[in-house]
Amino acid sequence: MSGPAFRRLYLLVVLLHLVGDVALSPFYPQLFERLFGVTDPAATGVYIWVCRVTALVAMPLWGLIARRFSLSSLVLGSLGVAAVLEVALAVSPTYPVFLVLSAAQVAVTMAFTLAYPAFVGTGTDRVRDVTVFAYVINGGTVVATLIGAGIMALPQPRWGIAACALLYVALAVLCHRRLPGGRTGPAVTDTADAATAGTKTVPGTAPGAVTAIVTVSAIVLAVEIARLIVRPFFTLYVEDGGIGTTAAALLFLLPQISVLAVLPLAGRAHALLGRALLPVACLAAAAGLAGQFLTDDLALLALGRIVFGVGLGLGHIALDLRVFSATGTAGPAFSIVATVRVAATLISPVAATALAGAGLGLPLLAGAGLFAALALLLSFTGRPTTTVPSTAHPTERPHHV
Repeated sequence: MSGPAFRRLYLLVVLLHLVGDVALSPFYPQLFERLFGVTDPAATGVYIWVCRVTALVAMPLWGLIARRFSLSSLVLGSLGVAAVLEVALAVSPTYPVFLVLSAAQVAVTMAFTLAYPAFVGTGTDRVRDVTVFAYVINGGTVVATLIGAGIMALPQPRWGIAACALLYVALAVLCHRRLPGGRTGPAVTDTADAATAGTKTVPGTAPGAVTAIVTVSAIVLAVEIARLIVRPFFTLYVEDGGIGTTAAALLFLLPQISVLAVLPLAGRAHALLGRALLPVACLAAAAGLAGQFLTDDLALLALGRIVFGVGLGLGHIALDLRVFSATGTAGPAFSIVATVRVAATLISPVAATALAGAGLGLPLLAGAGLFAALALLLSFTGRPTTTVPSTAHPTERPHHV
């Protein structure tokens, strides 16, 4: 199989991970009631937190494992185990059993996160690859939600959950036949292999490399918290201002739509602004959030949501480019940043709840302040001088972002 073809398999692995993670997340309360008769809202909270903590623990472990095994073997093994766990989830007799199996499923499928650096590392145009990934993540979220709605529409959701096991099996067969190191795949070294062969001491190769990874991890943590802290109470905030439920839901979705709309411009924006793209994107996100905090007018709220989404879309590209500039495309180094992203999902809802208790609009103000501070700090950040050795394709030109 040609390079571009097996690279598409990496994207399918990422997409399947997204579907498994997102599909049923909007419907947990209804799912637990239908499957187990559990109506306590706390059950959903416990479930989400257990899965997130499991992801936080599992991600760095997969990074360590990736130093000794190829990505192909990790993906194949994880797909097989995930298929078995999906069937077990479908036949779970009680909520506690479902919770334990879900945690195990999360731990196993976090290995799929390493397909992203593998996709970027086997390409020749990093800006394009990061943009394609952003399309997959944002478009895949919509697809995953529709799949979840379809599962919940079935007379028996267990059948829909069990059917998802077929997706894991089908992709495992395809990866076995086509990924590098598989039965008929090309005899080339994949990203995890390269990381094992050439960067066994990642991330401790050089003090500069460690500094670069720590710095970009701190930026990622701040961006993710600023992005996520505004989500839990937004619809309640606008409804409290007199806006109806339907309009509130549409306003909630506007940033996601804006992200998809602005992605085609990301390459041109990066060519024009270079390293300045990330602080500019943070400034746009800050302005959008500040505008939402300062007005309850529907039109101005919509404008603020759009500007916020534009900042998120451009920031997604700029931030991931900085991540790969710091970590290279080695799975072990990338797993550190991925772990930080998971940590943000634990921190942000706690911070949002504390702020909303004092005022429903305060999470918006906090997010705006954090993005503004980032824009200011990043404007004075110099060019990186050291990165983790990249496992990118030999023909890929180095990117300094």
